[in-house]
Amino acid sequence: MEATWQIGAFVRPWGKFSFDEALAGVAAAGYSVVGLLGGVADISLALDGMDTAAILARLAAHGLTANLACLHVDHSGSEAEAFASISRQVESAQALGVRYLMTFGADHEPQFARWYAATRSAAQQAEPHGIQVVFKPHGGCTAAAEEIERCFDQIAHPNVGLWYDAGNIIHYTGKAPVVEARRVAARTTGLCAKDCATLRGEVMLEFGEGAVDFPAVFAALNEGGFSGPVMVECCRTGTWEETTASARRNREFLEALRT
Repeated sequence: MEATWQIGAFVRPWGKFSFDEALAGVAAAGYSVVGLLGGVADISLALDGMDTAAILARLAAHGLTANLACLHVDHSGSEAEAFASISRQVESAQALGVRYLMTFGADHEPQFARWYAATRSAAQQAEPHGIQVVFKPHGGCTAAAEEIERCFDQIAHPNVGLWYDAGNIIHYTGKAPVVEARRVAARTTGLCAKDCATLRGEVMLEFGEGAVDFPAVFAALNEGGFSGPVMVECCRTGTWEETTASARRNREFLEALRT
């Protein structure tokens, strides 16, 4: 039976181009859903202070809808300032109509407690709006399955999910993505599609060029009831045309796995 998970793309591969050029690339590569993860050359995609009406108009002009935006936890100021920023970011996410807010953990142990508390607060505020707060393997407190399980224990809120990232498991830890996926499959509500060959290795690759066994990763996640979405985060980059063509090939790679 064909899998039904939705396939979209983040703007990250088009990071050196303008936002409109990035959106044009996403659309030209055959996607209808975009995630606002990654930077672009001309504007900030940070939710705190975002002109959401302008972003929505530009998405519509390219025939795209956004399903995800990024939640940033500030560790430089006071906790009160960090939590006030989170409230503003949740409001912007609601205005954008996204389904997911992604946060990236914390790199250093003294930051862990604030990140746990901030993520819990974001989950509480986002839940009434139908927005799930999610995080991904990204080193630090979210490095791999053991750390991810600790995150769920510490955050202790049902409106938090994991977006698995097999490429990051390799990049940050060198561990086996399939083994780690089995441990966290039941918590996984999305996938950041990325390949990587070695610890600290290149991630701007076409799928199949690295060490991620995508069919085996999907099989492991499916055991936990995975239903998507799947968002292409990386591909080979170069000119706009080269980047867009590579993103298209990565979409086609995933579509072939869906059948």
